Amino acid sequence: MSNWDIQVESVRRVLSKTEDTAGKFEGEFTAYSNGLASAAKSAGTMAPGAAPKSGTPGPVAAALQEFADKTFDDLRYLPARAAQSIGGAAKATEEYVTGDLKMAANAQHDAIPDPKLPPVKPEGGKGK
Repeated sequence: MSNWDIQVESVRRVLSKTEDTAGKFEGEFTAYSNGLASAAKSAGTMAPGAAPKSGTPGPVAAALQEFADKTFDDLRYLPARAAQSIGGAAKATEEYVTGDLKMAANAQHDAIPDPKLPPVKPEGGKGK
Protein backbone atom coordinates (compact mmCIF):
# COMPACT_ATOMS: atom_id res chain seq x y z
CA MET A 1 0.00 0.00 0.00
CA SER A 2 1.38 3.42 -0.91
CA ASN A 3 1.96 6.25 1.55
CA TRP A 4 -0.64 8.98 2.00
CA ASP A 5 -0.13 12.14 -0.01
CA ILE A 6 -2.02 14.10 2.66
CA GLN A 7 -2.16 13.71 6.42
CA VAL A 8 -5.81 12.90 6.92
CA GLU A 9 -5.85 13.44 10.69
CA SER A 10 -4.19 16.85 10.26
CA VAL A 11 -6.81 17.82 7.70
CA ARG A 12 -9.56 16.74 10.08
CA ARG A 13 -8.04 18.80 12.92
CA VAL A 14 -7.81 21.89 10.71
CA LEU A 15 -11.41 21.43 9.55
CA SER A 16 -12.56 21.09 13.15
CA LYS A 17 -10.78 24.32 14.15
CA THR A 18 -12.16 26.08 11.09
CA GLU A 19 -15.68 24.92 11.94
CA ASP A 20 -15.28 26.20 15.51
CA THR A 21 -14.13 29.59 14.22
CA ALA A 22 -16.92 29.77 11.65
CA GLY A 23 -19.39 29.03 14.43
CA LYS A 24 -18.57 32.45 15.89
CA PHE A 25 -20.09 34.31 12.93
CA GLU A 26 -23.42 34.82 14.68
CA GLY A 27 -21.80 36.58 17.65
CA GLU A 28 -19.69 38.70 15.33
CA PHE A 29 -22.74 39.72 13.30
CA THR A 30 -24.62 40.66 16.46
CA ALA A 31 -21.70 42.84 17.57
CA TYR A 32 -21.51 44.37 14.07
CA SER A 33 -25.24 45.15 14.08
CA ASN A 34 -25.11 46.61 17.58
CA GLY A 35 -22.09 48.73 16.61
CA LEU A 36 -23.89 50.14 13.56
CA ALA A 37 -26.99 50.92 15.63
CA SER A 38 -24.90 52.64 18.29
CA ALA A 39 -22.99 54.66 15.69
CA ALA A 40 -26.25 55.69 14.02
CA LYS A 41 -27.75 56.78 17.34
CA SER A 42 -24.60 58.70 18.29
CA ALA A 43 -24.49 60.48 14.92
CA GLY A 44 -27.53 62.57 15.79
CA THR A 45 -29.30 64.87 13.36
CA MET A 46 -28.44 67.87 11.19
CA ALA A 47 -29.78 70.38 13.72
CA PRO A 48 -27.22 71.27 16.41
CA GLY A 49 -28.40 70.21 19.86
CA ALA A 50 -31.61 68.61 18.57
CA ALA A 51 -32.53 65.09 19.54
CA PRO A 52 -33.59 62.88 16.63
CA LYS A 53 -37.31 62.34 16.32
CA SER A 54 -38.52 58.81 16.67
CA GLY A 55 -37.84 57.04 13.37
CA THR A 56 -36.17 60.07 11.76
CA PRO A 57 -32.47 59.38 11.34
CA GLY A 58 -29.88 61.99 10.51
CA PRO A 59 -27.78 61.72 7.32
CA VAL A 60 -25.02 59.63 8.94
CA ALA A 61 -27.53 57.22 10.45
CA ALA A 62 -29.29 56.98 7.09
CA ALA A 63 -26.00 56.26 5.35
CA LEU A 64 -25.15 53.57 7.92
CA GLN A 65 -28.56 51.98 7.40
CA GLU A 66 -28.10 52.04 3.63
CA PHE A 67 -24.65 50.46 4.05
CA ALA A 68 -26.10 47.74 6.32
CA ASP A 69 -28.89 47.04 3.83
CA LYS A 70 -26.52 46.79 0.87
CA THR A 71 -24.03 44.52 2.67
CA PHE A 72 -26.64 42.25 4.31
CA ASP A 73 -26.42 39.52 1.65
CA ASP A 74 -22.61 39.68 1.66
CA LEU A 75 -22.63 39.00 5.39
CA ARG A 76 -25.15 36.17 5.04
CA TYR A 77 -22.87 34.67 2.36
CA LEU A 78 -19.87 34.31 4.71
CA PRO A 79 -21.19 31.57 7.02
CA ALA A 80 -22.94 29.80 4.14
CA ARG A 81 -19.73 29.78 2.09
CA ALA A 82 -17.68 28.67 5.09
CA ALA A 83 -20.07 25.80 5.85
CA GLN A 84 -20.08 24.65 2.24
CA SER A 85 -16.28 24.85 2.00
CA ILE A 86 -15.76 22.94 5.24
CA GLY A 87 -18.27 20.30 4.18
CA GLY A 88 -16.67 19.98 0.75
CA ALA A 89 -13.18 19.62 2.19
CA ALA A 90 -14.39 16.98 4.67
CA LYS A 91 -16.14 15.06 1.88
CA ALA A 92 -13.07 15.29 -0.36
CA THR A 93 -10.88 13.97 2.46
CA GLU A 94 -13.23 11.03 3.07
CA GLU A 95 -13.33 10.30 -0.66
CA TYR A 96 -9.52 10.41 -0.71
CA VAL A 97 -9.38 7.82 2.08
CA THR A 98 -11.98 5.66 0.34
CA GLY A 99 -10.20 6.01 -3.00
CA ASP A 100 -6.82 5.10 -1.53
CA LEU A 101 -8.29 2.02 0.15
CA LYS A 102 -9.97 1.03 -3.12
CA MET A 103 -6.68 1.49 -5.02
CA ALA A 104 -4.88 -0.69 -2.46
CA ALA A 105 -7.56 -3.38 -2.73
CA ASN A 106 -7.40 -3.21 -6.54
CA ALA A 107 -3.61 -3.50 -6.49
CA GLN A 108 -3.81 -6.53 -4.21
CA HIS A 109 -6.51 -8.09 -6.38
CA ASP A 110 -4.48 -7.49 -9.54
CA ALA A 111 -1.49 -9.28 -7.96
CA ILE A 112 -3.46 -12.52 -7.38
CA PRO A 113 -3.82 -13.91 -10.95
CA ASP A 114 -1.01 -15.82 -12.61
CA PRO A 115 1.27 -13.54 -14.59
CA LYS A 116 0.84 -13.51 -18.36
CA LEU A 117 4.12 -14.40 -19.98
CA PRO A 118 5.07 -13.06 -23.42
CA PRO A 119 5.44 -15.68 -26.16
CA VAL A 120 8.91 -17.14 -26.53
CA LYS A 121 10.65 -16.21 -29.79
CA PRO A 122 12.47 -18.93 -31.64
CA GLU A 123 16.26 -18.73 -31.68
CA GLY A 124 17.67 -16.32 -34.19
CA GLY A 125 15.08 -13.70 -33.36
CA LYS A 126 12.79 -14.50 -36.32
CA GLY A 127 9.39 -15.81 -35.57
CA LYS A 128 7.25 -18.00 -37.79
